[in-house]
Amino acid sequence: MTPKPSAPGSARRHRGWRAAGALALAAVLGLAFWGYRSPEMQIHWENLAALCGF
Repeated sequence: MTPKPSAPGSARRHRGWRAAGALALAAVLGLAFWGYRSPEMQIHWENLAALCGF
């Protein structure tokens, strides 16, 4: 079986969706990390160490 050659416009469309997805992922991750800057959302390393058994 040989793969069908895709149209040039199809490759451009896939590249656009991939870029939009990467941009959306970066925005979501950026907002999530920005949320950790607030005092009530900061990680308390003592609690994390206690959860890990240290």
